[in-house]
Amino acid sequence: MDYLNLKNLIAGKEVEFGGKLRVSSEFYPNYSTQISDSTIFDIKMAISKAKTAAEKCNQMPFEERRKILQNAAKKISFNSSDLEYIVRYTGMPITQVKKQTGEVKAVLEIIPELIEKRIGIKYGKIARKPIDGENFFKFLHPIDGFLYAVTPANDPRVTAFVSAWAVSLGIPVVFKTASTDVLTAQKIIRAILDCGYPDAGLNQVCWDTKKIEKRRLNFDLVDSATAIWAFGEDKTVDAQLRFEESEGSNVDHFANKIILRHASGRSAGIYDDQYDNKKAAEIIAESALDWPIACNSMKTIFDTSTGHELVEELKEKFSEYEKYIGDPLKETTKVGYVNPRTNNHVYARIQDLERLGIMTRLKGIKIEDKQTSPILLQTDDVNSEFLNKEYGTYILAVKHCATFDDAVNDANYSAGDTHRLALSVFSDEEDKILKSVLRAHHIKRARHSTELDLMFHEGNDYLHKLTIPQIHRVSF
Repeated sequence: MDYLNLKNLIAGKEVEFGGKLRVSSEFYPNYSTQISDSTIFDIKMAISKAKTAAEKCNQMPFEERRKILQNAAKKISFNSSDLEYIVRYTGMPITQVKKQTGEVKAVLEIIPELIEKRIGIKYGKIARKPIDGENFFKFLHPIDGFLYAVTPANDPRVTAFVSAWAVSLGIPVVFKTASTDVLTAQKIIRAILDCGYPDAGLNQVCWDTKKIEKRRLNFDLVDSATAIWAFGEDKTVDAQLRFEESEGSNVDHFANKIILRHASGRSAGIYDDQYDNKKAAEIIAESALDWPIACNSMKTIFDTSTGHELVEELKEKFSEYEKYIGDPLKETTKVGYVNPRTNNHVYARIQDLERLGIMTRLKGIKIEDKQTSPILLQTDDVNSEFLNKEYGTYILAVKHCATFDDAVNDANYSAGDTHRLALSVFSDEEDKILKSVLRAHHIKRARHSTELDLMFHEGNDYLHKLTIPQIHRVSF
């Protein structure tokens, strides 16, 4: 069903110098669309237009940029065909798609408000007095040049998130979107451009990443950009965007660049025996199962309950989700589709570990290659991959710990060299939590790990990384 034929979007216009790339859904065999398979000409045009737009974007007053985002939030809408597109390419249940596309509006509105509350606005620029009573201001000017953003396919909100920051700060962007996210990205970009942001302020390109000869396009964009915003594991990002073998040496294209990276996920939780187990189980199940492909979904719980009350509550919650397995296009579905290769690998690995007696599967069965019922695992092995890896499936692993301190130690040990994205701690003892050293970017007390941290997601300080501070003295 080829009802979509999407071209690159550069300076507000559809552009296509190369051929077409057919993108098929891995979940619905008869569903596919066509997108542009960019050439060097598409990329050079996007680079040129973005560079040209930089001064115009920079000079727009903050209030005008905020108004553009506010109006775009009111303007943007996703019809039934748009929602179907997202479901068919992600496998996400349509109820979750509606929720996430609804949050696009909130992201566009909230980020400029957060910036103003954190710093302040003076003479149309982001500024504040570093010291009250002194006669100087610290102004945060946008970086020169443009931002190159490489975005994933698992979150319909991601283009809005990047755009809201870039527009708020007055920085042009070239997006390299996932091949399955072009429609969603372009709807968000067009809404912002239609509300007054410079046409070349937001641009979108795409190409067939499976072709080795196309890797050069990434390097051209990285070399031309001032800042790089990349999503994905370090190994993948380094191979695709950063390192290139050239004449026997390894070239680092990230050298002297501003880098924003979203590499970690593996969100987890710690349950204190004193906390309400029913309330905790509800939050944990929702964090793990509502959309488990997102980086902030919960994958692991370190449980200190003496009578395993939490595990029993979780088994009950997982049983409730089993009633809502099916085609994600149906409104009643809560458990959708996942990547068949990942699903088969994970399920086979669980069966191997069960045979070895080092893993217990409490809930969950494989229904077909692209779908299982929610899987609840239990292990005593602190080195288990299910405690330290992020698998994009409907899965949660539980490890029992004797004390809260043991749970903290196990959570930190299994996090490895890199921090988890989020760690939700279920405890009524605030002091105990605050005194603990936890290896995660975000610590949440009895809250969903899936709540977005718009200001410092994964530890990135967008405001200061994407601006240049200047001190202006004034006279009273």
